[in-house]
Amino acid sequence: MYLRRPLATDRAAWIALRESSLDHLLKWEPRLRVRSEAERWDTFFRTSDSDERQRLLIFRNEDSRMVGYVGLNGIRHGALQGCDLGYWMGKEFTRRGYMTEALLLAIRHAFGSLELHRVEANVQPHNVASIGVLKKAGMRFEGVAIRFLQIDGKWCDHQRWAMTIEEWKDPLAPIKHQPARQKRQT
Repeated sequence: MYLRRPLATDRAAWIALRESSLDHLLKWEPRLRVRSEAERWDTFFRTSDSDERQRLLIFRNEDSRMVGYVGLNGIRHGALQGCDLGYWMGKEFTRRGYMTEALLLAIRHAFGSLELHRVEANVQPHNVASIGVLKKAGMRFEGVAIRFLQIDGKWCDHQRWAMTIEEWKDPLAPIKHQPARQKRQT
């Protein structure tokens, strides 16, 4: 997997991926005031890179096919040094481990390139697959935010998951081999 910022040439693939996955995605996402996925792309692309957010597309290494999205949103500097993760995976690409790997790459970027201290993610308590991804990425449960986000016209509780840089153990980092310890002669 690899992540990169969206390009204007990604528009058709992004719209097709979203449209083929709407029944899967809409039960988890807030409804934006957009009339179409094309309009959603235009907003997404226009606001994809700023001091407050970095939106990244997820691609498979083997064929460079776009499979989803991960975003570092609400980037805060100063005393907090944190961000909120947002993500979705195209329906046909779920349950393959792609999102776990993409989140690990995004977290590495947040703690590395962006020099952040804390990464958070909020998920509906019944979204078992997403909770599993967060656990596999090494995030910890912090609690429940009551009526946190409006989904499909209803205010929904969300679980808050987080990780700080002190907790980060980068499973994608190259393994550094330590020289073998010699036995002490007695």
